[in-house]
Amino acid sequence: MFQRAWMHGRRKRRTLGIVALGVLLVVGGATMGEASATTSTTTAQPTSTTTASSSGNTFPDRWSVGAPGVGTYSQTDAQLPVPAGYTVISPPNGEFDLYTCGSIVLDHVYIRGFIYLGTHCSGTVTIKNSIIAPPPGTTQRSILNNSNGGLTLNIIDTTIRPEPVPLGGINAALTDHATNGCAPNCYINMNRVDVANSGGMCLCGENTTIENSWLHDNYIAHLADPSEAHTGGVFPYGGSGPVTIRNNRLEPGFNAGTGQPVDNYWQAITAVLFTQGTGDTVLRNYVAEGNFISLGAFDVGVENGEGLVFRNNVFGPNHWGETTTCSTGCGVTYADWSGNVKGDINGVKTSVVVPHP
Repeated sequence: MFQRAWMHGRRKRRTLGIVALGVLLVVGGATMGEASATTSTTTAQPTSTTTASSSGNTFPDRWSVGAPGVGTYSQTDAQLPVPAGYTVISPPNGEFDLYTCGSIVLDHVYIRGFIYLGTHCSGTVTIKNSIIAPPPGTTQRSILNNSNGGLTLNIIDTTIRPEPVPLGGINAALTDHATNGCAPNCYINMNRVDVANSGGMCLCGENTTIENSWLHDNYIAHLADPSEAHTGGVFPYGGSGPVTIRNNRLEPGFNAGTGQPVDNYWQAITAVLFTQGTGDTVLRNYVAEGNFISLGAFDVGVENGEGLVFRNNVFGPNHWGETTTCSTGCGVTYADWSGNVKGDINGVKTSVVVPHP
């Protein structure tokens, strides 16, 4: 399970002052670690403001969200192309550091590394129209949030896609959630985000809103035994809420390049939406509505929560079943379980109702 003890002994490296690199804007007295950049002068593409679904679904079509200009790609592509108008940042140690934050906007950047939000990072950090691509050798998740509190993290119109490695290779971002929550007074907002080649979308249990986003292509091809990974989708582990998961396409076991399930996906993905408590924690104000939930060992695994809401979701293919709960002692309750139906691998819904777990 999620551990943060490794961060306590972290040494603080030399930092830089306020930086503006091409289309990268960093303001508010931030300090961050060293990074090199090359800048394209081509005019940036406009940011999308709506999520259209040609099929009339509440969740987005494939390839309709994420960073502008990325286009389609395969799970095994070594790198994504650099769209026109992006600043490329390649941190020498693969780590883009924001130790203290204030107010920061990262716009049209292509970061070849992971982002570290330090213990003193507070204020508002907005990542938009950008690509986060941790390369082989990366030792952490794509956005490692270690803030002690007071942080709002907004991720908008962005693609998070760690680069693949061969069998036995190392890139920790491949099997870790793309980002995580932090202290109780932190807020995580994700909108129109494309997350691929990752161990899930968010390890978030409090003050989290995820909307209009797409999770796909859990990358486990570098593992001889896929069950060594514990990937999934959105995972409130010990969180107390609120958590809102609305109008998303969540299909971690789907290979978007082939249109088929990832081989042995179910051995690594416990559940697409999974809740689990720690100690006496109780998850409240949890709402999952209007989503396509597909290709986990289970689509939904609920082991913690009070007054949970699951409404108008489409449940796609899975290995063991649409839902599961822990066998004894969970005490999970629901405020609403309605309008949830089965669908096919593309999210085309049927009239078959998914029973209340």
